[in-house]
Amino acid sequence: MALLLERELAGALKFVVTWPSAHSYRLHGPDMLDLACPRCSTPLNEGWACPSCNSSPRSLRGIPDLRVVEDAYLPNADDWAIALKLDAAYERLDFRGLLDFYFDLCPDLTSADRARQVSHILTAGPRARGWVEAIGGGLPDGPWLDLGCGSGSFLSEDLKAGRETVGIDVAMRWLLVARKRLDEAGRGHVRLVCGNAERLPFADRSFGAVVAGDVIEHVADQAATLVEAHRCLKPTGRLFMATPNRFSLTPEPHVGVWGVGFLPRRWMLGYVRWVRKMDFRAIRTLSYVGWTRALRRSPFGGASIVPPTLPGTDLAAMGGLKRRLAVGYNRLVANRLGRAAMRAVGPLFHIVATRDDGPPPTQPPLRETTP
Repeated sequence: MALLLERELAGALKFVVTWPSAHSYRLHGPDMLDLACPRCSTPLNEGWACPSCNSSPRSLRGIPDLRVVEDAYLPNADDWAIALKLDAAYERLDFRGLLDFYFDLCPDLTSADRARQVSHILTAGPRARGWVEAIGGGLPDGPWLDLGCGSGSFLSEDLKAGRETVGIDVAMRWLLVARKRLDEAGRGHVRLVCGNAERLPFADRSFGAVVAGDVIEHVADQAATLVEAHRCLKPTGRLFMATPNRFSLTPEPHVGVWGVGFLPRRWMLGYVRWVRKMDFRAIRTLSYVGWTRALRRSPFGGASIVPPTLPGTDLAAMGGLKRRLAVGYNRLVANRLGRAAMRAVGPLFHIVATRDDGPPPTQPPLRETTP
């Protein structure tokens, strides 16, 4: 996307944005990464059309809608309706205004939950830097993929390091917020794609790293997502995931309810509705043992699973008792015995899995939907 500056008579600067056309279908970067059809893996033509499936997806602000399955949280049609409202307000609002407008369109959120989510978005920088540190060095050349990029928190931080990073999310509504954030940062060239984690619209071995922060607990099929992440990684590339611990002694972070993870899964939805009147259908957290098993069964064959230190910005946003407990947690994970204990009952995990040099795995068929 070209960003042109025109000087007005008063001497102020006016930004004129030229949006990518349908012909800008390649992911511009060192490797000219192409999009692939999520149904049949055929490279997409201009306008993101698939010559094999004869499909031609809709788009907003240069973001193609390549979803083939429904979002577990919100039907794709409902998401698109919200995205159209955000698109209509796009030119008159800045990033923070568009973010507030997004939450205005979510009346079911309490003011406390809204404030918590906004704070989480605006203070994401140190968390993003911690994710990069956890991934480590020695990665193969090539772009990174921000899987479940949401409002663009990781993208906006990671691009400061000069990396070429692509963002994908199942929610077009969040991608419009991310586009606004990136445009204001002068990074409107960054490619954003609307698609499913279980059917990524990229060719095999496309990325040096896949980053999925606070995402894997929301996908409809975690096993399929691991298969797809492995397929899209280059040999020796790494997958990073940050995700809550099911058996954490702290309240479940998405709904703020104590003890949810210790219940049988069939009771969780009703319990959360009874306590907070909130929907818990699209959240599936795992324990340390659960993730160990899932990753051993995946094409990765295993992974490093550690309880991370909480960044100072997260501590600063906490109240007195909660902050003291968080400081105590950070001290625990600084030693081996403490880390072992927090794998069982700590609040979250950082997971790093490496792709070996074997052939790409095959995917089972998924039930498709038409956007």
